[in-house]
Amino acid sequence: MLYGVRDISDSILSDCDMLCTYISYNDNVQMFMVNDWFSNINSKSMREFTQLVRALPLIYKYIDSIYVYSEYNKSVYIGERKSPIKELKDISWMEEYNNLEDVSGSTIPRLKNGNYPKLITIIKPIIIDKVKRGAVVLNINSEKLHNIITTEKYQNQSDIFLINNTGNIIMSSKEDLFGAASKDTPYLKNILKSDSTGSVIKNIDGMNSVVSVIPSTKFGFTYVSRTSMLLYQNKLDQLKLQIVILSILLVILSLVFAFFTAIRSYKPVAEIIAVLEEPERFSTHGDSRNARLNELRYIISTILKQIQTNEKMKDELDSKLKMLEQSQFAMLQSQINPHFLYNTLETINWMAFDLSKSENKVSKAVNSLARLFRNNVYMGDYIISIEQEIENTINYLDILALRYGDVFESKWEIDEKVKQYSIIKICLQPIIENAVYHGIKPKGKGGLLKIQVISSEQEIVLTVSDNGVGMDSVLVSEINQKLNDRSSLSEDHIGIYNVNQRIKIVFGKEYGVSIESRKNIGTSVKIRIPLVKIQ
Repeated sequence: MLYGVRDISDSILSDCDMLCTYISYNDNVQMFMVNDWFSNINSKSMREFTQLVRALPLIYKYIDSIYVYSEYNKSVYIGERKSPIKELKDISWMEEYNNLEDVSGSTIPRLKNGNYPKLITIIKPIIIDKVKRGAVVLNINSEKLHNIITTEKYQNQSDIFLINNTGNIIMSSKEDLFGAASKDTPYLKNILKSDSTGSVIKNIDGMNSVVSVIPSTKFGFTYVSRTSMLLYQNKLDQLKLQIVILSILLVILSLVFAFFTAIRSYKPVAEIIAVLEEPERFSTHGDSRNARLNELRYIISTILKQIQTNEKMKDELDSKLKMLEQSQFAMLQSQINPHFLYNTLETINWMAFDLSKSENKVSKAVNSLARLFRNNVYMGDYIISIEQEIENTINYLDILALRYGDVFESKWEIDEKVKQYSIIKICLQPIIENAVYHGIKPKGKGGLLKIQVISSEQEIVLTVSDNGVGMDSVLVSEINQKLNDRSSLSEDHIGIYNVNQRIKIVFGKEYGVSIESRKNIGTSVKIRIPLVKIQ
């Protein structure tokens, strides 16, 4: 409840403070601070200002009155008349004004004319040329404000206090405490012993009460409330009784439900167990006259079919394991042939070298082919470092250069930081082969093959670009669509599809190959892989 009181009260006081600021900047008020009278008392702006000052207490019932005080005139403007300060009876605010140094103003409790009503007075100084010339004094009826922000239900059961930043009570449910200093009030002194905010239960005047203390969100004020526990006791007793009755009913209903559920559930379970123990006694076909029995037989039939399926899958798994063992044996046997072929290539290389007594084109080609064969076929790992993949690709380019050296040249751009990251084996070679045979070769000559390897925070991008014949947008779109479809295969550009599928299988479907191309301009193939260090 106190939070609601705080929010409403802060909003009202903030509106009143802004209203004082608005009035203080009125042209007529500014003139009143430095001249004998307003600039033109009969002017339209003066009439509008007078109507505003007179209307505010009528619109906002909690506003008692508004004064505009001028030190120069030693007068107070009230409504539509000017009164000398010495003739004004309600001047208890003057002492606070004279001592006021804070340009933001002050909020104090006081009695109008020293008697009644109880007022919360906001004094907003008017500063001109850094000199205090007067003030706007807005008087709020404390009792009316209290009645607005508290409901009738709580007015008789709770005490609400608003304490300003100097520790004085400016709004109170207890009339005799209005304007008093909170530190000198035993009633509040017990409540405000600690600086903590929140709610606690305290014994005050022999009665247990919920005491809440919260600060204002807009001013240096403090809100305090004391609510008797009697307000909650009846509701608490009713709630306890309702909980007890409801708990008893729930227990009874739960026991009844559990009893019937157990009876209803046990018999089908017993029948299922009997069928599992002696399945030959039961037929897999149900009796249409007994729906419940049909359901049980359906369950049993499903269980038996599942057992049969599992047996079949077990047989298939055993068969595939045997095939795998045979494949592994065949693979071990097949390693003999690549080893023999690699040794044969080395022999041919030395024979070519021996014929000319120096390195020649044939020996270079055979040597490059041997290194390429050793790295791509003879080495067992399918994940290699980017540095190894680049080395394999250079060997492949050396072989291509022997045949197409006059058709194209290659250019590398490599980020040295990425060389120790992982990539699948034979990744660049199919892309380069595709670029040469389908892009650069048909062009005839002047071909440029650019291989770029760069990294970002999350991934590595390998780009193979050529200035070949390119492709139209329809074909590019078709290829990219097939690359995104993992189940799609194509006889054309099979090397690109192969690389794309292997990347997606190893690194995930978010990585892979994409193509950009323009007819008669060239083609760019991008390979995206994650940043994974080679193990």
